[in-house]
Amino acid sequence: MRKLFLVFAVVLMSSALMAQLPNIGIRGGLTTSKLSTDLSETFSSDNKLGYQGGVFVRLKFNKLYIQPEAIYNHRSTKLEYEVVPVVDLQEQRVGAKTSMKIGTVDVPVLLGFYLVKNKMFNFRIFAGPEISFASSKSVEYQYTTGDGEDFDGEVVDPVNVDDFNQTTWYLQAGAGVDVLFFTFDVRYEKGLTDLYNNSDINFKNNVWVFTLGFKFI
Repeated sequence: MRKLFLVFAVVLMSSALMAQLPNIGIRGGLTTSKLSTDLSETFSSDNKLGYQGGVFVRLKFNKLYIQPEAIYNHRSTKLEYEVVPVVDLQEQRVGAKTSMKIGTVDVPVLLGFYLVKNKMFNFRIFAGPEISFASSKSVEYQYTTGDGEDFDGEVVDPVNVDDFNQTTWYLQAGAGVDVLFFTFDVRYEKGLTDLYNNSDINFKNNVWVFTLGFKFI
């Protein structure tokens, strides 16, 4: 492991020396998250707004660039499903509307290409992996009966906040424009690993990201 880390560090340092003057900046924006699952007949997910912000370094090699980032990400999503086999007094099944909020520290490493590159305006595309570390997790439940009334009885819910994984992997891809010192990106994050550590339930998080950034150099 130490040898592998040393090789990675040497390659990164060598790349930095060969690169043009790097860009260093900050970026932040809005996200919309939706869960995908094989249990689509049982669970349905809706997009909800989240937010993110952090720093980036862009190492440029003519029309290619490598961009590592450190980002705080607050993802939010809504999940609806039946709680089985719970029924109310009228023997109507009880449904759950669950709001999930997850704070993460994300480290994407993107490989990009400038389709248009000049001093005033750039247009670029990029893709790369991202590792995400959970820093906070919360789940809020609302249970309703078949006629839409709130259900206050005892429920054993299949979704438990303690079962969310601490580490997940994503694949990012997108496009961006740079105008002078400002940079705007549209990205899609595809979840590669399950968000939830439960053999009976598999969720992957898929996220649209819209960010505005500023390059200091």
